[in-house]
Amino acid sequence: MKTASAKAVRSREELAIDFERYVPTVLSSLVAKFRASANAFFSQTYGVSLAEWRILSFLREYGPASAYDICAKAHLDKAVVSREATSLAAKGLVKIAPVKGSARNRSEIALSASGFALLDRSFDEVLRRHDNLTAGLDAKSIETFFRVVRHLESRIPHMAGPSAAPRSTHAPVKRIERD
Repeated sequence: MKTASAKAVRSREELAIDFERYVPTVLSSLVAKFRASANAFFSQTYGVSLAEWRILSFLREYGPASAYDICAKAHLDKAVVSREATSLAAKGLVKIAPVKGSARNRSEIALSASGFALLDRSFDEVLRRHDNLTAGLDAKSIETFFRVVRHLESRIPHMAGPSAAPRSTHAPVKRIERD
């Protein structure tokens, strides 16, 4: 006769995480696809990487900034910003100048005229790509998406905590089909 705990173990062995419904995996996969598409687009069309274009766009919005400010506000890795800023300077799209009197030898990164021109040339194309991506979604759906993203982001610190509630009805589990 099987005990309740033996049945629970057997039942759990028949379950697996459904990665097509596990939110972190779904989002990671989506982001990877976006990055691959954008990297190919910006590289082929404008000769810059996605990270380079993000730095250029950041500078357009905020004006000249330190690499630290770009990292902090644009959520880019420090090494990426350093490498890509150097690349952008070599392409003549930004100017990098030391900040006078900086105790930490900080530099300021600013758009050059060529950087502004590249952003101007890419603007309508970037909006077209966004429109193509969101085609079929109305404004309410887009706002719901952003609300869900904000909610998920606010819940990240709670992922490791204990759960007081029973497993949700939308838990990402599936039965393992065995022959």
